[in-house]
Amino acid sequence: MVTRPRALIPLVALALTLSLAAVPLVEAVAPYTLTISPTVPVSLGSTITMTLTVSGGTRNSAYTVTFDVVKPNGTGSATVIRTVTTDNRGNGAISQFYPDPSFTAASGTVATDVGGVYNVYVNQTSPTSIGTVATGQFTVSSALNVVISQPVPGTVLQRGQTTIISATVSALSGPDNAATVYANTPSSGRLLLPQTSPGVYTVNYLVSSSDPTGTWSMVVQASDTIGNSGISAPVNITIAKNDLIIDSLVAYNSKGDPTTSFSTGDSIHAFFRIKYSLGTSYLTSGQYAVGLRNPSGALIANLTAAYDTSRFGFYTSTGYPVSTFDPGGTWTLIVSANSVNDGFGNTGPDLATSLPLQIVTSPLSYWPFVAAGIVAVLGGIVTVRRFDTSLEGFQHLEQMMGGPLPRGASILLLGDAGSGKTILSYQLLHDELESGRLCALLSYDAFPEDVQARMTEFGWDIISHLRKGRFKIIDCYSGLAGQGEGAIKDPSDLTELNIQITSFIAKAKGGPVTVVLDSLTPIFNGVDEKQAINFIQTLGAKVKKTGGLLIETASKGAIPDDAAAKLKTMADGVFELGIVRSRGKSHRFLTVPKMERRRISSDSVPFQIDRIRGFVFRVSRFRLLKKRFFDVLAQHHIFRSAESGENKPKPPPIKGPPPRPR
Repeated sequence: MVTRPRALIPLVALALTLSLAAVPLVEAVAPYTLTISPTVPVSLGSTITMTLTVSGGTRNSAYTVTFDVVKPNGTGSATVIRTVTTDNRGNGAISQFYPDPSFTAASGTVATDVGGVYNVYVNQTSPTSIGTVATGQFTVSSALNVVISQPVPGTVLQRGQTTIISATVSALSGPDNAATVYANTPSSGRLLLPQTSPGVYTVNYLVSSSDPTGTWSMVVQASDTIGNSGISAPVNITIAKNDLIIDSLVAYNSKGDPTTSFSTGDSIHAFFRIKYSLGTSYLTSGQYAVGLRNPSGALIANLTAAYDTSRFGFYTSTGYPVSTFDPGGTWTLIVSANSVNDGFGNTGPDLATSLPLQIVTSPLSYWPFVAAGIVAVLGGIVTVRRFDTSLEGFQHLEQMMGGPLPRGASILLLGDAGSGKTILSYQLLHDELESGRLCALLSYDAFPEDVQARMTEFGWDIISHLRKGRFKIIDCYSGLAGQGEGAIKDPSDLTELNIQITSFIAKAKGGPVTVVLDSLTPIFNGVDEKQAINFIQTLGAKVKKTGGLLIETASKGAIPDDAAAKLKTMADGVFELGIVRSRGKSHRFLTVPKMERRRISSDSVPFQIDRIRGFVFRVSRFRLLKKRFFDVLAQHHIFRSAESGENKPKPPPIKGPPPRPR
């Protein structure tokens, strides 16, 4: 029997259905999409958002995935397991933050704390484990963008002027509000800029009078606590000097009264203040010359003005004495242009500052000299005066102080600038060396080679003493002048100076030493007054304990008045030196107001500095002869008294009360 095809169709369909039912179902991979935000590079410490989306997956199903974040250069990795649930259309999504506490670190830290590219891998683990289904990347940068907004390039600032320094700091994610920001100063210091608004850091800077002039290449650096950092492009600023102005030039007479009218027998003193052209500050140190011109315009004298703390300005303590021979009329006190310098390159005044004075002379004042000329014959008087003047050498100093310098003492040489303090200290030092004593010079005012050259000019040999180790120059000037490091790196470091002196004294093994300190002025400028006084007291005690000498120099007006008074009290001996410049010549005087254990002469003796003999004193021959005559008489009287005492029999002891004088 033949079967018909129509009857076979149901049987074939049934067999096909059964065969399909016997084959296991294979689930398709759901389409995943990974989105990372932000898409641009971010700064260190930023948080990343990763969004995983499933589209067209199994409806109402759960997909388990693993996020694996691998840090740059193998510095760390971390994973987190998440589940994506689909809706009835097979769609679903989840968001994951990085860094986040839900991550488990396999190595390193869970943080965006390393710059570079971070790789993200998403692996499906259920309903079937099929490996990586999505990948992505994000970039972390550690650079901060720093831009200087003020001052602008090309700005010119004078010393004493205030400028605004402002900079914006931003990370890749926006303004950085947690940065530490510094700018460099003209003197290579660091200046902190506080935050004034989001991402903006600003400070006011006062250009110091000591800031170097020229180009200031300003840069601003910024860094935050998570490692971001950046530096600005340089902005070139020009620093100019701050001009000095002479303020309040006033003349005083010998009574201390301000005046512009002077007469014979009076003295002219000048007072003025030195002000910076920018700002409100005044100069309070240094010594400056004030010229005095007569009616013909000739320079008659240069008066030295030093800072007077009681007057808050510069004062010429040594004035110009008006004599009968000075012409009457209009005289002029003048501070020359650019004659003032504060030591930092600020100079002034731009133009000379002057004050007219009137000197009134009376015709009657000439009559005594006319009468003297008639009676005494001026030529004879001049001859006698010339004969009376004698130039005495350095040994005359012993006569002034009643003998040689006392041992175990401190000697202060106090005087005007240019009066000869340093030369006197060098000559005393040379005498000590020639006497075989161990000596040291603390040089605050000259380089060692300049000391040698200057002493050699006078024929004072110190080279041999240096070679034999009996003389040492402790260089405190090189560091002070900024010319490299001397024996003392920081001249204001009194501890280091004390150590060097103690070591030098120990070298004497108990023998006497002589220490010369030239000069005290830089010490008082470098440390406070109390510290300077304590140092000098300690140094004096150490030297005097050896039976030696401490010789120290100081300029009048360069140290505070109360400090100068203390120094005089502390010293065992004081030499005061003065200088008066008149008619183009300098006249120097020396006085010994104090010398312990000595009978001194308080006379002010004129002297000059000779290139061969050093200090040469101009003294009266008649006064010398008179003094020697009385010295001989005194010695003769002592001798006769002693002789008569030996030959005269001793009286018997008196019994009873002594007789009453009639």
